[in-house]
Amino acid sequence: MGASGMAISEQLRQAIEDSGETLYRVAKDSGVSYPVVHSFAQGGEIKMASADKLADYFGLELRPKRTSRRRSK
Repeated sequence: MGASGMAISEQLRQAIEDSGETLYRVAKDSGVSYPVVHSFAQGGEIKMASADKLADYFGLELRPKRTSRRRSK
């Protein structure tokens, strides 16, 4: 999971909430349709392409998780 142990979807939902913008504004400015943003903000699913647009809009990056697990050889 990403920042603070949050799933990517939760990070996106948190970014939407923390933005202080209306869902309409987030949709318009990010290029994701309002129905998709609204449904996602209410806990619905989102396609990766839409998640990419929202992550770009909010300046979020997907980074590999560093774990202490050893890879099997």
